[in-house]
Amino acid sequence: MSARMFRSLFLALLIPSAALAHDGLDLPPPSNDAEAWNALQLCLSNVDKLVVEEQWGEIPIQLAIVGQSARYFRDKTQGDVSAKWTELEQTGIFAIRAALEKDRGQTKRFYQTYRGLVGELEKVSDAKLVRSTVYSCPMCRGIRELDPKKECFKCGMALVPRVVPASSVYNTPGEPSVIITPKTEKPLVVGESAKVRVQFTRKKDQRPVIVDDLLIVHTERIHLLIVDETLTDYHHEHPVPAEQPGAFDFSFTPRKPGKYRVFADIVPRESNVQEYAVCGLPAATASTEPVDKQGSANASGAGRLRFQIIWNTGGLPLRARQPINATITVTDENGKLFTQLEPVMGTYSHLVAFHEDHQTVLHIHPVGAEPQKPEDRGGPKFSVRFWAPKPGFYRLYVQVQLDGRQWFAPFAVNVDP
Repeated sequence: MSARMFRSLFLALLIPSAALAHDGLDLPPPSNDAEAWNALQLCLSNVDKLVVEEQWGEIPIQLAIVGQSARYFRDKTQGDVSAKWTELEQTGIFAIRAALEKDRGQTKRFYQTYRGLVGELEKVSDAKLVRSTVYSCPMCRGIRELDPKKECFKCGMALVPRVVPASSVYNTPGEPSVIITPKTEKPLVVGESAKVRVQFTRKKDQRPVIVDDLLIVHTERIHLLIVDETLTDYHHEHPVPAEQPGAFDFSFTPRKPGKYRVFADIVPRESNVQEYAVCGLPAATASTEPVDKQGSANASGAGRLRFQIIWNTGGLPLRARQPINATITVTDENGKLFTQLEPVMGTYSHLVAFHEDHQTVLHIHPVGAEPQKPEDRGGPKFSVRFWAPKPGFYRLYVQVQLDGRQWFAPFAVNVDP
């Protein structure tokens, strides 16, 4: 097999096709010099560690990503520099083959040569670009920016330096890498507290996912977003670890008949990628109510608070796959602007939206200043950014805290194609 054919085969098998910084190992080809150098440096830092730990199976995908940067520079440079990038690409292919064959000596030798070539290319490149940082959203997939002051265009969150995970264990593009399996003492009964144990396991090797495997995001490692089939009974719970590795316990009281859906919002430490592990909870009786798709721009039912949401669309309908800004105003029962909202999970408000397909969920946070200490208070207005991945009906809940108790205000949101 010729070097060209071998290279084509390996790249077809190993290089991810699409996705971005927050999408784990599924980086796309770079679109500029800064992105190319950033991906290269992050991946080589990972390979340095993997070689020491002799994790040969993880090395090929890292070098394949670097190969995208090598081809990017090879195609835009000329002469000796272009030839050096071509040499780097070819050496990477040989290192990939050695790693796949778990040839310890050959992998180390090729990688040592590889590192030397990168050092030579760094010397003839712009020093600022060589150490570039790319920023991504900690919540939304598909975001990459070079300006750290920019916000996520989907949700408005502040961006953070992107991370390329060293392990592929949690890399399952388009689907969760963690499986959640529930166990209940009996089927759910309306009005009765249900004790639930959920078991988290890694999909690729069935190993339990323990507490230390998960990052703390908004003060918790696991956010359980729980809703019934009519999307009218929402619960936000945080399970506690059980003695069994990977097992977590929680309880809640269902207020509607029928099955409930549990979306576990987690960020595995090794991937630094937010994902939702989903399961269902069986019920003693079936639900007979359809999803109520009616609603207004006003909501109550959150104690003595009232909520109004204004969509900034210029009178046009909300559309899928378009960022939509909105303003939420909080007043008391007398219509007076309310400014005494207490911090809840690191912010003054959380928004969760469930799609009518019972498969899609959005977890949104307001744009702007967050509380810095427990005695800080917020309101009366919040700016949020809503990005619907698909058209259809969404039940949106605004969650706030007052007098130490959490309250939920529901809204009906219909999104056009």
